[in-house]
Amino acid sequence: MSVEIAELPEFKLAGLAFAGPFPMLSAEMPRIWADFLRREAELGGERRLRYGVSLQQHGGIMLECVAAPLDDLNALPAGMLALRIPARRYAIFTHVGPVTAVQASYLDAFRALEDSGLQLDREAPRLERYDSRFIPTVDEAQRAANAYDILLPLA
Repeated sequence: MSVEIAELPEFKLAGLAFAGPFPMLSAEMPRIWADFLRREAELGGERRLRYGVSLQQHGGIMLECVAAPLDDLNALPAGMLALRIPARRYAIFTHVGPVTAVQASYLDAFRALEDSGLQLDREAPRLERYDSRFIPTVDEAQRAANAYDILLPLA
């Protein structure tokens, strides 16, 4: 797996979150996606990008968000979480295939980082960037034509 490095500017997101143990993600994230897709129009404008944001893992509890860009966080819809993602350098990898196979892509990405001598910043949010190639799991989790980018923060 090849490593692409990019410096991204700060950007703001708004979305919905799930907090719980890792084993519950596969059951809960489709519900979060469905809720987000139902409410996404509240953010205004046309959505070309969506993000998955892995914020924390403390004591076995993960905080995962589904979000989209929002220029003015003062316009945050009720019940949504505001996120400010700081400018930083990322290693970018592309997952191709069913959502259920993404763990293998992450393992390949972590190996590619190590082989390249790059270090992951374990304290910074990990991102998934979804564009028109992505089909949310509420539709077809096993769809082989699915694809999206994995952005790993670099130390």
